Amino acid sequence: MHQPTKRVLEILEAVARDGEDKRLVDFSRELGIPKSTLLPILQTLCRYRYLLQTESGQYRADTALFSLGAAFAGNFPTLDFVRKQLEKAVEQIGETCYFGVLEKGDVLYIEKVDSPQPLRILVEPGRRLPAYATAIGKALLSERSEGELRRIYPEDLAPVTEKTVTDIRTLAAQLMQSLQKGYFCEIEESTAHIRCFAVPIRKGGRVIAAISVAIPIFRFEEEKESFYIETLQNAAAEISRIIEETDAHFGTIF
Repeated sequence: MHQPTKRVLEILEAVARDGEDKRLVDFSRELGIPKSTLLPILQTLCRYRYLLQTESGQYRADTALFSLGAAFAGNFPTLDFVRKQLEKAVEQIGETCYFGVLEKGDVLYIEKVDSPQPLRILVEPGRRLPAYATAIGKALLSERSEGELRRIYPEDLAPVTEKTVTDIRTLAAQLMQSLQKGYFCEIEESTAHIRCFAVPIRKGGRVIAAISVAIPIFRFEEEKESFYIETLQNAAAEISRIIEETDAHFGTIF
């Protein structure tokens, strides 16, 4: 593996993963790379507008990264159909909905449609969260055995909040129960005061993506739970159908 290229990619992934401004010392600590080695790489990325250095000396994503993301989305027109299904679900439910895939044990959020409500959930496309801590991630992990889960997460499950499941055996049992019900949920496991529901999306019978809805607990209505789930299931069925039909063009994303 070409080490300089690897370092560039690790820096860009760190920016995309956290969505937060980072200092030189933050990159050094997280990636285990000396500051003297990092600095010229960061300066070059800023020159080519992949990163922007703020007045306080921190680094954030810049326009070149946005252009790459836009080019990616443009190569997969089925994402437009996914977005339309999310928009339809948001119109019916009134809460923020997401589309994501599994990547190295994390949920990679690919698409999002915001709730019209004034209080919204701030997880943007391109961000990652540990799959085991989210409803959408549990849907993505739903067909993995306990042994497979242990290979994905060889170390302990780090808590995201105080309610995050941190035991592999407990997680595996949750996934089995939820798979039988046909939907997945979490309550404040990834974000305080937020409750989420999710359903998987399949291609050829295999889970390849998932969609979810995130609801602030104070807006959650228990009598509407079955409606939330049915709405997601209908959207997932339509997305699965279009993915199957456009496999030659869209399948490479999975």
